[in-house]
Amino acid sequence: IGERPGPGQVCLDLGSSPGGWSWALARLGARVISVDRAPLAPEVARLPGIEYIAESAFALDPSAIGPIDWLFSDVICYPMRLLSLVERWLAAGTCRRFVCTIKFQGETDHATAARFAAIPGSQLRHLFHNKHELTWIKLA
Repeated sequence: IGERPGPGQVCLDLGSSPGGWSWALARLGARVISVDRAPLAPEVARLPGIEYIAESAFALDPSAIGPIDWLFSDVICYPMRLLSLVERWLAAGTCRRFVCTIKFQGETDHATAARFAAIPGSQLRHLFHNKHELTWIKLA
């Protein structure tokens, strides 16, 4: 995507279990706030720089988390629900960079995908490992 988190940046990883994104972000030197109702894999939970919150991503209040550099989401939910979550974080103004997996369940939700694509400064990509998913990216 042309940019990645660096040392000292704060990353929020929503839907983090078992911890793939959290592991990768911690290895880049980022401070990771890892959020999921399911636990992280023990080897990920032990990594320095990872703070685990056992909670639903949808229950988080952006103002309670504070400013973050990146928001990553691999939450399993309907696309419209993810869009609502993203819009809440955008409205809070506490994060500039987003990388979110949009998981289609059944038919592709073209209308919601178009709404993601219409967010200024963002793009949709079908990455190599995406199956019935798209990755929404906003870097500015």
